[in-house]
Amino acid sequence: MTDLNRIAANRRIAEAFIWGTHTGDLGVIDRTVAEELVCHGFPGGNPTSRETYKAWFAGFGASFSNMGFEVLSTVADEEKVAMRWRVSVDHTGPFAGVEPTGKRIVFDGMVLYRIEDGLIAETWLHIDELSLLGQVGALMPLAA
Repeated sequence: MTDLNRIAANRRIAEAFIWGTHTGDLGVIDRTVAEELVCHGFPGGNPTSRETYKAWFAGFGASFSNMGFEVLSTVADEEKVAMRWRVSVDHTGPFAGVEPTGKRIVFDGMVLYRIEDGLIAETWLHIDELSLLGQVGALMPLAA
């Protein structure tokens, strides 16, 4: 039988995390993420603890500002929460070897969280890196 209360709780944890981190509240990581964290698919290296998770988001924030964030869809069950989202940011700091362009960058992504004992214990992240890197000018143009 489906546990609707657990599904709702998992969804609240994931939403608190994603909204907190995307509005600059990195303290939300202490409240929603397990200390023994497993991550997959993070550009630049996978966080392995709360502190390295915070550092990953801080690094992103050092390159981009004025973030807009939209959750496009969410699916949850008793163990996992999946979200598809869109981010828009201004490129205001060095990123991928490219000096700030000031351009508005828009890219989509998906994330899957595994929730254990009320905390995010595992994360699978997929960012449309090709779009992100192309918009900041980090990709070589294709030959004609």
